Amino acid sequence: MNKIKTMTREQLLPYILIAVFIILFAIFTAFNPVFLSWDSFHSILLTAVPVGIMAIGECTAITAGYFDMSVGLIASLAGSFAARVCNATGSAALAILVGICVGLVCGMINGCLVSFLHMNAFITTYAMQLVFRGIQYIITDGMPVKLTLGICNDYLKFGQAKLFGVIQGPIVVMICLYILVGLFLKYRKLGRSIYLVGSNAACAHISGINVRMVQFFVFLLTGFLASIAGMLYGARTGSAPAFMGENLCLEGIASSIVGGTSMAGGKSNLALTFLGVVIVYVVKQGLVMIGLDDNYQYIATGVILFLGVLMQMDRKKA
Repeated sequence: MNKIKTMTREQLLPYILIAVFIILFAIFTAFNPVFLSWDSFHSILLTAVPVGIMAIGECTAITAGYFDMSVGLIASLAGSFAARVCNATGSAALAILVGICVGLVCGMINGCLVSFLHMNAFITTYAMQLVFRGIQYIITDGMPVKLTLGICNDYLKFGQAKLFGVIQGPIVVMICLYILVGLFLKYRKLGRSIYLVGSNAACAHISGINVRMVQFFVFLLTGFLASIAGMLYGARTGSAPAFMGENLCLEGIASSIVGGTSMAGGKSNLALTFLGVVIVYVVKQGLVMIGLDDNYQYIATGVILFLGVLMQMDRKKA
């Protein structure tokens, strides 16, 4: 008992999140026993894939001291461009390449504006979100881009195939990305530099770290990950909605903050961010399964974000 009392809030956070996860599952299962099944949990993970992947980028950006508000529209743009290319050529590889290039170009624009022109990241990426939204509306007229069966079968397999007939491809991609980015942040010099820049950019600069390039890379990464999220969504559903990611950015931020990513920068844990994503979507799916209107999901997401911020404020006071 004394050992628990001496643990910091950061050390307690994994146990708190696991406890919250178990309690939520117990509550929703009590209302609807179907909730406690592999099919239900698989559905939660599958629905969470776009936010889960974008949350990796948001976690990395917040660790470096920034918020990227444009990732939702980058995902939408990449998904639409990839779908159009696939419909026109039938080449899944070319479609994926184009989608990734769209994400990288958008990330490069954000990175140049923030790291080289020293513009405020929050306002800049929010402004670019509006720009990307306008571009998306111009090229799609606000309509989804449907993937043509027969022509785009290989692309659709990218999002609909199941590994060993059990777990759907997008979930596998998401988990692999968490592992790869987690290893990169922990073991590569550039990855570790992100923590140093987020903790104290001036000290990082004195230590010989190219702060501008680290900042630029962070936005390049968020753009790349957003493009993967948008393409996976389109490949899974067979259609690339014009604005599928518009409301997902804050969910990614909420998941990162609930997972212990410090809003002041310099501290994060991708494993806990993943758990934060799962908790957000357990709540959203649970509310639907007990018969509540979809609008309650917005309230739930806002409350989760509020609680995550509140926990960090308490930590500073302590």
